[in-house]
Amino acid sequence: MGVNDQDDRRVRKTKRALRDGLAELMVTKDIRNITVRELTEKVDIHRATFYAHYKDIYDLYEQMENAVAAELNDLIIQNYEQPANYFYKVIFEYILENKQLCRMLFSTNGEGSFVVRLNDLFEEKCIETWCKDWKHSKIGEELTYHVRYHVQGCLAIISKWVNSGFVYPTDKLVEIISDIDRNTEYTVMKKQKK
Repeated sequence: MGVNDQDDRRVRKTKRALRDGLAELMVTKDIRNITVRELTEKVDIHRATFYAHYKDIYDLYEQMENAVAAELNDLIIQNYEQPANYFYKVIFEYILENKQLCRMLFSTNGEGSFVVRLNDLFEEKCIETWCKDWKHSKIGEELTYHVRYHVQGCLAIISKWVNSGFVYPTDKLVEIISDIDRNTEYTVMKKQKK
């Protein structure tokens, strides 16, 4: 193993500790009330090391949000056309594998931009899929309202689950959200055919 491999591993370990520490602090505190000193003391890393990687707490948060958004984007793109129960199972598994991060990003102590980004991504994929399924070249104004209602409802369920500590059984949640998904699609499709 070369020196660079050790350095890379050390950097990854440091960044992971900082991410985990921030996620943990944000469960109970607003991001604007968290200092670099508090975070670095919590994870036992020198402040100079923090500043070697990040400008400030907001920079760290933004990089964390961007990484999760990119990973979820990939998952959504790869699985959106799958049956609803499979699609949501994949999403919930990802969230469970990244509990601390997702708890931080879905919490009300953050910047709030993550859920907005996720909403936009889900809406885009929903519109794309519905247009494809129903052979529409573009979506009408009325349908955009259905999409908004549908997507925000799904995200509200996910957010409630995350913020309540992941206690509700995942399989039951997948069943609930998949039923809602299918019923919404059926209702909207029926209206489109009139």
